[in-house]
Amino acid sequence: MKIYTRIEINMETMAVMHEESFEYDGIVSQCGGGSGGGSSTTNTVDYAYNARMATLSEEQQGWARSYYDMWNTYTKPYEIAQAQANLEMLPYETNLYKQTLQSATSLLPQQTEAAQKYLDASTKGVDVNERMALATADTANAFKDTTAANTRAAARLGVNPNSGRYQGIAAAQQTTQAAQLAGARTQARVGAEAENYDRLKNAASYNGGSILQGLNMLKS
Repeated sequence: MKIYTRIEINMETMAVMHEESFEYDGIVSQCGGGSGGGSSTTNTVDYAYNARMATLSEEQQGWARSYYDMWNTYTKPYEIAQAQANLEMLPYETNLYKQTLQSATSLLPQQTEAAQKYLDASTKGVDVNERMALATADTANAFKDTTAANTRAAARLGVNPNSGRYQGIAAAQQTTQAAQLAGARTQARVGAEAENYDRLKNAASYNGGSILQGLNMLKS
C-alpha cells in the first residue's frame, strides 16, 4: 500500500507537481513508520489546501444548484408544455395524414391514366412530315394572291405581261417563294425533331409525382 506523506498539485491543471510517499504492508492502524522500519515519518495535513478544495467544492455545488433552479423554473415547464401540445396535436395530425392518403388513393386511377397518356404522347412524339406539310401550306397561302397583285401592278405601270421584263419579275418572285417555302419546311422539320427529343427526355425523367410514387411504394 502506498502512503503519501506529502503531495503538491497544480490546481489549474490538476497535475501532480511533487509527492513524498512510502510503501507499507501491515495493519493500517499501525502504519506510520517508513519502509526502513527504524525511522518514523510524521503525516502532515495541508489545511490551506483542504480549505481551498472545500471552497471550490462548495462553489461547484452552488453552480449546479443555480443551473438546476434555472432548468426547473424555465426549461422544465416549457418541455412539459411542448410535450403536452404534441400529444394534443397527434390525433389531428394522424387524421390529416389519413385523409391525405385517402384523397390520394381516390385520385390514383385518374393520375395513373393521365401519366400513361403523358408517357404515350411523349414517346410517340409529333409527325415531322405533317409539320412540314403544314409549313408548306402556310407559305403557299401567303403567296396565293401575289401573282394577281403583280399582274395588276404591271398593268398600271404599262408593263406587258408577255414581255421579258414581266417574266423576269415573275421569275424573281418564284425564286423568293421557293426560298421561303424551303426555309419554312426546314424550320418545321428542325422544330419537330427538337420537340420530339424534348418529349423523350421528359418521359425518361418522369417519376409520376411524389404522392403517386409514395402510394405505389405502399402498394408494393
